[in-house]
Amino acid sequence: MPYIPKIKICGITNVDDAYNALELGADTLGFVFYEKSKRHISPKTAKEIITELRKTVEKNIKNFLSVKRNVIITGVFVNEDPIKVKRIVKDLDIDIIQLSGNESLKYIEESGIDKNLIIKAVHVKEETDLYKIYPYKNAGVNVLIDAFGGQGIFGGTGISVNLSIIKNLNAGDLILAGGIGEDNIEYIMKSVRPYGIDLSSKIEDLPGKKNYDKMELFFKNLRRASYETA
Repeated sequence: MPYIPKIKICGITNVDDAYNALELGADTLGFVFYEKSKRHISPKTAKEIITELRKTVEKNIKNFLSVKRNVIITGVFVNEDPIKVKRIVKDLDIDIIQLSGNESLKYIEESGIDKNLIIKAVHVKEETDLYKIYPYKNAGVNVLIDAFGGQGIFGGTGISVNLSIIKNLNAGDLILAGGIGEDNIEYIMKSVRPYGIDLSSKIEDLPGKKNYDKMELFFKNLRRASYETA
């Protein structure tokens, strides 16, 4: 059987992109609540989109981490007050929480949020940065590896992770992000076999507006690569 990683389409800002991503095969949709992000969405607008999706999308159950649901929503936060995070998650019926800032393991443990429902982004520039993932993994927190885009920059840069850095990792329980698109997914699939792939900038016309053709070609190339490496 071919191995196809779970796919997260992040930076959703409108309902058309959300429907298209789900139609093409996304396992979860990411909404960014970090106000400094180019793909920021207000809780009010996100709630409108999520409510419509919950009502109209067919009941084809998807699986992502420990969640099974027809529409799986990931909320992306950066160094946010955990009380506000939990309020937004409850109000918007969000399934997964992605922490993309400098949140420590202590932050996560004191937040009281179920670790199984958290993805902690770790930004890596060189091989020695990989040590940062282990405190989270050992505590049962899901880890996403993203490229280091500069001090104070928390993803969505289009910069790719140097795959040679992670080639010796067992990536079967990791999510990979950073400059992933239709043009390099085949190379990625032949180099590493992550649990999940997170993409955003390389399938856009502009920040927050996805390009249907690029998304379609990404999924086509992903499936072809999955069969070729089976």
